[in-house]
Amino acid sequence: MMTLTLIQAAIFVSYVTFLLIKFKGPLPSISESWYALGSPLNVLFTLFCFALSITMCFHISDGWGGLFFLSGAGLGFVGAATAFKDKFVRPIHFGGAMAGIIGALLGIWLTLGDILPFIVWAIITILLLGFKAKNAMWWLEIAAFACIVCGFLLN
Repeated sequence: MMTLTLIQAAIFVSYVTFLLIKFKGPLPSISESWYALGSPLNVLFTLFCFALSITMCFHISDGWGGLFFLSGAGLGFVGAATAFKDKFVRPIHFGGAMAGIIGALLGIWLTLGDILPFIVWAIITILLLGFKAKNAMWWLEIAAFACIVCGFLLN
């Protein structure tokens, strides 16, 4: 599982670093990169989501491991429903994003027995949204990924 997690980390860090360099700082969200990159580069966002989706599905284990598959499926929906500013696509995109985050964090808690990543992400999310931080969604996504990766690596 450690190798799989390191692959996921490399994918995530590579894409986020690419965005930070290209746009000279964070965007409002990682999903916003689909719009910001424009065609044909916006396919990179879809590939990013699909790569994380596929790798997350391989974290299946006994018991509650299906939550990791749910997480991977959610990330796949994010990559497929990229045009989140469209009112019909938005619920699919954000539902997939929440399934991606919550599924992984619940999987770490219920399968690996570690609730700390979920608690840390919840506190960070409350603070970011409560204080209306600039690019809060970007940082919320970064925090989610960091908590998920730490949850995998430390368990």
